Amino acid sequence: MRRVGGAVLAALVSGMVAASSAWGQLPDHPIITEVFQEPRGLGGPVGRDPADPHQEFIEIYLPVAADLAPGLDKDALNLAFYDVEGDSTSPGLTLVNYRIDLPTFDLDPSNGLTGLPRPTSGIVVMGWVDYVGNPPTDLAGTPSSRLALINGGVVATTDFTFIAINGGHFGGTTNFPIPVAISHLDTVLDPVTGKIEQGSSAYLLVNRDDPGYTSICGQTDPAPCNSFPNLPAGNPLATSSLLDAFAANDDADFEVHLQPYAVPTGDNIDLEFVLPQGGAFSSLTPQVPEQADGYQRLLLDFAKTTEDADAGNDDPAVDAAAYIAVSNLGPFVPTPGRVPSSASGAVLSLADTTLQSFQVLTQTQARPGIVVANLGGHFGMDILAMPSAASNPAQMTFSSVLSSTAPVAQSATGIPLQVETFAATSPGYMESISVQLDATPSGIGDPPVTTLSQSVLAHFTAIDPMTGVDALGMPFQATAFYAVQGIADTPGVANDFAATSLGQGIAGGLGTTFMDSLGNGAALIDPLTNLADPVVVQSMVAPIPTDPAQFINTASASSTLVASVLGSAEVQSGAATYSNSFNGAQTRVKAREFILAPVPTTGGFTPEERVHYADAVGFPGAPASGLTDVQTSRDFELALLDTQLGPAGLLEAGASDDFGIVVRVAQTRPGASIGSGEFIFLSTMGGREGADIDTLDVPPHGNLMGIIYVDLDPLDRVLGVETIDRVYVVDGSGGGEVDILEVFRLPEPGPEGSLLVGAAVLALCVGKRRDAIRRHRGREVRRLSRERVVRADRAAARPTTDTRH
Repeated sequence: MRRVGGAVLAALVSGMVAASSAWGQLPDHPIITEVFQEPRGLGGPVGRDPADPHQEFIEIYLPVAADLAPGLDKDALNLAFYDVEGDSTSPGLTLVNYRIDLPTFDLDPSNGLTGLPRPTSGIVVMGWVDYVGNPPTDLAGTPSSRLALINGGVVATTDFTFIAINGGHFGGTTNFPIPVAISHLDTVLDPVTGKIEQGSSAYLLVNRDDPGYTSICGQTDPAPCNSFPNLPAGNPLATSSLLDAFAANDDADFEVHLQPYAVPTGDNIDLEFVLPQGGAFSSLTPQVPEQADGYQRLLLDFAKTTEDADAGNDDPAVDAAAYIAVSNLGPFVPTPGRVPSSASGAVLSLADTTLQSFQVLTQTQARPGIVVANLGGHFGMDILAMPSAASNPAQMTFSSVLSSTAPVAQSATGIPLQVETFAATSPGYMESISVQLDATPSGIGDPPVTTLSQSVLAHFTAIDPMTGVDALGMPFQATAFYAVQGIADTPGVANDFAATSLGQGIAGGLGTTFMDSLGNGAALIDPLTNLADPVVVQSMVAPIPTDPAQFINTASASSTLVASVLGSAEVQSGAATYSNSFNGAQTRVKAREFILAPVPTTGGFTPEERVHYADAVGFPGAPASGLTDVQTSRDFELALLDTQLGPAGLLEAGASDDFGIVVRVAQTRPGASIGSGEFIFLSTMGGREGADIDTLDVPPHGNLMGIIYVDLDPLDRVLGVETIDRVYVVDGSGGGEVDILEVFRLPEPGPEGSLLVGAAVLALCVGKRRDAIRRHRGREVRRLSRERVVRADRAAARPTTDTRH
């Protein structure tokens, strides 16, 4: 289930941003704009880290009187905030954790003030004022000078209203308003643990004056009262009283795009009994995967589907994208007292220095991204990262990359700069440089960018790991290097693989310098093979077996494949990566065998395209990584071609393509530390032996297929392994969706013993082949019938779906 929530949420955000008709609609009712739940240090104001600018807080937005929906009292708006327990293992599941009754607000003071006036920004923040003592014995300061623990500590606010949730304690507070009631604030525990804690909870903003409202108490409140809101039945707390809501879900089985769930799922997923299908809040409370330190509404004036006029389009999965995670480290940081609208100008924000540290592989030209965000509205900005000079250009050099546009509307990105390392770069070499980022509006007439320039210290470490690690983190065997090249579906092109440098190399040397294992090589390099046709593709797929009777257990003189997987560092560490990869007796494993002519562990092929190396946990394509978007001079000995095209013609997201690679040793050097016939469960980038690779969508994204390159050089350098003759793709717990079309042995060193000579000969062949392909393709395009063109257009317009479960 690794990283699923964030990936799906990012896809949903992308879809919502495209729906421009939703922008610009100011809400006609109060909404929750931010819940900040866990600052660094302790949860409450006692024992807090003085360096923390914020303790936990809740922020809501009040519309202007003219925008307020009919039925809401503009002269006496009475609100309550509920937190409802959703953790399936909690004894208080479905009960109210706490309720905070806000003071009355008067949104129209022209006819006399009957409550607190609406602040000019419309923002109301509920948070803590500072205590004295642990446990607390008083509030710090005087009643007129209490310190609100936001924005570094303030004694007064101007454009927004701060409500001190503990301001009625001890000597009281007069410089900030306090809640009408709280159920229930424990003066011993809450000042230390906080009210907003990690775990699955639903946050509800309700109208206390609605006929369907009921004053429900917190489950730990000593007063006799009802703590069970019975949300599925809508009684006693009725749907009519609900103004706004969302929920955080930390269950490993929670999937953003599958809500609302039918009940029961059988998996006892958090919040499913609080927010069930057909229940009072099943569609009205979108759930987001719990991460970071809290949540901020994407934009103030972006209506959720439950906030528009069309009651038939309510979709909590889509509405979940209205919220982004916030973190003290940035670039999304707690922002009490302000919230952007789509009309706000872009605001450049840099992440904390601790997030600006990057690993770069030696012998690569990498483009790590300095982590930035736009904290403003729906306008882009062009940003250029300008690095200072390296202290030792013989080890590492830096340069600017052409200006790139930061995502709009509360989105983070990495602004690339180019880092080059060399064969002589020492592994472990570290370089720290200053990077200045300059931003300008992307569009003519866009509002000016706030904070045009910022600087940050960035750190870079050269790596070239040779060994993996065992279950205890100690060096073990040899590592490997995986890199993924994504291949998008180009409209009008039948075979996008044939046009890659690997495809062209194979076309010039299939059966001589390049060898296939399944016999699909010739079809895969034929420009007329339509790799966007599921019928064509499925005939070539070597599927991972799903029937335990078809699982395998190849044996060698010294071990078995099953023993290799069970004994791997990944399994021995207690990780559940391969827990679903065996039959019941654990005598067979869910894997596919590929038989190859002996593959040398040195030599190989270097792609012309930029690739995305997998990190130590097997994840490639992280947006700001120094292993992403790399031009490499390293070579690879194996290439696996994996399709994302499902049998129904829909693209899988690639998130379920989790797998590990086991190789069988063929020939070894004298004195080798490993014997012929032994199995090696490869690690990646010096990570844990047996860890899987996750081909979660890499650039250019929405890929039709991907090339997974494997560099085996460390097997020779560390273990003395000269060749391998078997490759086993072992399914991870993702569900067996890796669909291998072919495993290629890439060129070995030429007879002259010089890879350089071999590369030159290959380049000449590739050049001739490329020219021939271009001439042939030109003739074929002119020959295509109208019907074939229509089919190609339809294939290009194919919808994409995520199939991760």
